[in-house]
Amino acid sequence: QSAKEQEKLKAIPLQSFLKYANAFYLSIGMLAYDHKYSQKWKEVLLHWTFIAQMVNLNTVLVSELIYVFLAIGKGSNFLEATMNLSFIGFVIVGDLKIWYISRQRKRLTQVVSRLEELHPEGLAQQEPYNIGYHLSGYSRYSIFYFGMHMVLIWTYNLYWAVYYLVCDFWLGMRQFERMLPYYCWVPWDWSTGYSYYFMYISQNIGGQACLSGQLAADMLMCALVTLVVMHFIRLSAHIEGHVAGIGPFQRDLEFLQATVAYHQSLIHLCQDINEIFGVSLLSNFVSSSFIICFVGFQMTIGSKIDNLVMLVLFLFCAKVQVFMIATHAQRLVDASEQIGQAVYNHDWFRADLRYRKMLILIIKRAQQPSRLKATMFLNISLVTVSDLLQLSYKFFAL
Repeated sequence: QSAKEQEKLKAIPLQSFLKYANAFYLSIGMLAYDHKYSQKWKEVLLHWTFIAQMVNLNTVLVSELIYVFLAIGKGSNFLEATMNLSFIGFVIVGDLKIWYISRQRKRLTQVVSRLEELHPEGLAQQEPYNIGYHLSGYSRYSIFYFGMHMVLIWTYNLYWAVYYLVCDFWLGMRQFERMLPYYCWVPWDWSTGYSYYFMYISQNIGGQACLSGQLAADMLMCALVTLVVMHFIRLSAHIEGHVAGIGPFQRDLEFLQATVAYHQSLIHLCQDINEIFGVSLLSNFVSSSFIICFVGFQMTIGSKIDNLVMLVLFLFCAKVQVFMIATHAQRLVDASEQIGQAVYNHDWFRADLRYRKMLILIIKRAQQPSRLKATMFLNISLVTVSDLLQLSYKFFAL
C-alpha cells in the first residue's frame, strides 16, 4: 500500500494543467469552478475581492468610453481616441469573459470532475497517456502566452512612471507633464495632488484585472482541450493495439462497448467545452479583428517611436492569442479524426462479421471530428487565422 501511495504522489495530477488559469483567476478573486477542500472564509474574501476588482475595472472602462465619445464629438484628439478604441475593445472582451465564465461555474465544475474521473492516478496507469509530454507542451504555450501579455500590459502601465523617474531623478527635469497609461475623462483635474497617483494605481489594477480575466479564460479552455486531446490520442492507440478475432466474440464486443463509451464521453466533453467557451471564443476573434485593424491604422498614420513600440507589441500579442487558440483547436480536430483511422488500422480481419459491421458505425461517427466552435458562427482551426487576418485587412482598408 505504501508503494502505491508513493506512486500516486509521483504521478502528475490533473490540477497541474489548470494551475496557471487558477492562479490568474485567484488574482481577481474568482473561482472558475468549485475546488475541493476550499474553506468558507477564503471564498468570502475572494468574493469581495472580485467585486472590488470589477467595480474598479468598469469605472476605468466608462471613463475611457466618455473620453472617446468627447474626442470624436469635438473632432479633437482623434489619434488618442482610436488608440483608446483598441484598449476599450480589449477591456470589453475581458469583462465579457469574466462575466460569462462566472455564470458557467456549475458546468465547468462538472467538466473538471469528469476529467478527474478519466485521469489516470498512478505512474504505471499514466505512462500510456504520455501525460508529461502533453503537460510540457501546454506549459510552454502558456508561459509564452501569458509572459508576452504581462510584458505588454506592464509596458503600458509603467511607461509613464519610468519616464517620470528618469526625467525627475536622473535628468533633473522638474517640469514633467503627468500622464496616465490610458486616456480617460473624469469630472475633476486628475493631474494635481494625490488624485494623479490614485488614478494611476486604479488604471494599473484595472488593466491587470482585465488581462487576468482574458488569460485565465483562454488558458483554462486550452488546458481542457489539451486533456481531451490526450484522451483521444490514448483511445486511438488503445484501438490500434487491439487484435480482434483471437478469442470469443464476447471479448471483442466488450472491447467495442468500452471503446464507444469512452469515445462518447470525450465527444460530450467537447460539446460542453464549446457551450462554456463559445461566447468567449467569438468575442476573442471579433475583437482581435478590430484590434489588429485599429493598431495597424495607428502604425501607418504615424506615431511617436515609444507609442510605435507599444503598438507593435500589442499587435503581436493579439496575433499570439488567436494563433494559440487556433493551434489547440486544430490539434483537437486532428486527434478526433484519428479515431476513425485507428479503427481501420487495427487488426480486425479475422473478427466476427457482426464486429466488422459495427466498426463502420464508429468510423462514420469519427468522420465528424470534434471542433472548437465560437457559438454557431465559426468553427475554429488554423484556417481561421488566415480568415481573421483577411477580415482585419478589410476593416483596415475601409
